[in-house]
Amino acid sequence: MGRLAPEDEQARRARTLPDGVNPADFSEALARGLAVLEAFGTDRDRLTQAEAAKLVGVSRATVRRAILTLEFLGYLRSDGRSYELTSQVMALSGRYLGSNPVSSVLQPSCDRIGARFNAPCSVAVLDRDDALIVARFVPDHLIAIGTGIGFRTPARVSSLGRVLVASLPEDQAAAYLGGASGLTEAELAEVRSDGYSYVADDIEAGKHSIAVPVARWDGRIVAALHVGATKEEISPDRMRGEVLGALLDEVAQRQPQLI
Repeated sequence: MGRLAPEDEQARRARTLPDGVNPADFSEALARGLAVLEAFGTDRDRLTQAEAAKLVGVSRATVRRAILTLEFLGYLRSDGRSYELTSQVMALSGRYLGSNPVSSVLQPSCDRIGARFNAPCSVAVLDRDDALIVARFVPDHLIAIGTGIGFRTPARVSSLGRVLVASLPEDQAAAYLGGASGLTEAELAEVRSDGYSYVADDIEAGKHSIAVPVARWDGRIVAALHVGATKEEISPDRMRGEVLGALLDEVAQRQPQLI
C-alpha cells in the first residue's frame, strides 16, 4: 500500500471508525472527493481549486486531483477558472430517492396535506446536524427557491429536526444539546411527551411549523412530516389542532407501507 500524504495520515489518526474496521481500509481519496462535492452549495455554486481547498481543509494539490477526477467523471465542469456541479450529481440523489421507501411512500402524503391546507408540506430525515428534505409539496402560489428536495434545515432549530433528534437514544441526542441554538433536554423531553414539535419564529420571523415523527412498520422512527406557514395563513390554534390531527392520521395510515 502506498504511503499516505501527511495530511491524510493525520486525518486517519484522528478518525474514529466502528469497532472491527481496519483504518487502512478507509479510502482517503474517496473521502476527499465526496468532501469536494459537499463543498458546493446554494451560496457556493462556483468554486476555484483554491476556494475548494480552503473549504475542505486540505492542500490545493490534493483538491486539484479530486476535482480533475470528478471533472473527468462528469460530476464537475469548468469555465477555465472555476468549477460547478453538473446535472450528473442528480443521478446519485435520484437513485437514493428511488430506492428509499420514505420518499416514494410519503410524497403523496405531502401532496395531500399540502393541497388540503394550501401550505408547504415536507418529509425529512436526519443527516448529521441537519434535517434533509426527501419529499416536498409547495403550493402553486409560492416560489420554491432553495426549499425543495435536498434542502437542509438546522436540526436543532426546526420542528422537523427536533422531532428527529428527540427520536434518537438519549446518548446520541445529547450531542445536539446546547450550543448557539440553545436546544435543551427539557425541550426534547417535551417533544417526546407531546409526540410532535411546534416551533414559531425559528428560522424566519412570523412563520411557524409543526412536525410529527414517521415510524416504519416496526415502530422505528425514520423521518418527520411537517407543515409550515405564516401565522396569518394558518393560526397557531389551527396548526396545533386541525393540521396536527391531519399529520398524525397520515403517518398512522402510511406506517404499514414503510418497510
